[in-house]
Amino acid sequence: MSTLSKGYWFDGYWGESLWAGGYWPKVGDTQYNLYVGSGGLDAVDFTTIVKAFPGGTSTGDLVGYGFTDGKYTLVLRPELAGLETPDISAQAEFTLSGGAWTGYRPDPVQNLGRIAKAGGVIELSWYHRIFDGATPTDFEINYGTTPSATGTSVVVSYSGNKTYKHSITLVDGTTYWFSVVARTSGLDSERKTTLSITADASAPASPTISVGTTWQPLQ
Repeated sequence: MSTLSKGYWFDGYWGESLWAGGYWPKVGDTQYNLYVGSGGLDAVDFTTIVKAFPGGTSTGDLVGYGFTDGKYTLVLRPELAGLETPDISAQAEFTLSGGAWTGYRPDPVQNLGRIAKAGGVIELSWYHRIFDGATPTDFEINYGTTPSATGTSVVVSYSGNKTYKHSITLVDGTTYWFSVVARTSGLDSERKTTLSITADASAPASPTISVGTTWQPLQ
């Protein structure tokens, strides 16, 4: 397993961390190039090899990099005879807090949607599936009357890979925004936010009745 301590060193085990993407080291690869980014995948500097590990190895240390508190992404790429794969599936993301590794984040929710129902009810739905993230403990719904979707929160328990639904009764005629994160051990997934929607608790309009006469010829 990957471990980080005091923000200064990294010890990686390819089989369960950096190689979760599906590529397994093969004897004959010249070397494995490690890249680091302070933040998400888009922050990884692929112009600078932080460390090259010999071919045929499956573990390695990164000493003296100077990790500090925050989020980091590591990407490992095999290189053979000067040619490096552009694949980014062999990656690991972690967060440091107080100089200690706090673990993997859960995968974000997918297909987040909302529907206005009678009685001021807004029904939220989303799908969650574990790809290479941590198993969530629960989901936190945040909502409010501004695009930041803050003000009130609701927790929904995690119960496996599936579609989740949750209904909230809100104020008639008020527009809301919603966001959902998957959570575990103090770590949140990437936040997903909905477009605005207005709660509707008004009664249906009164029906109208029309009365008219008809004529039918005698047989």
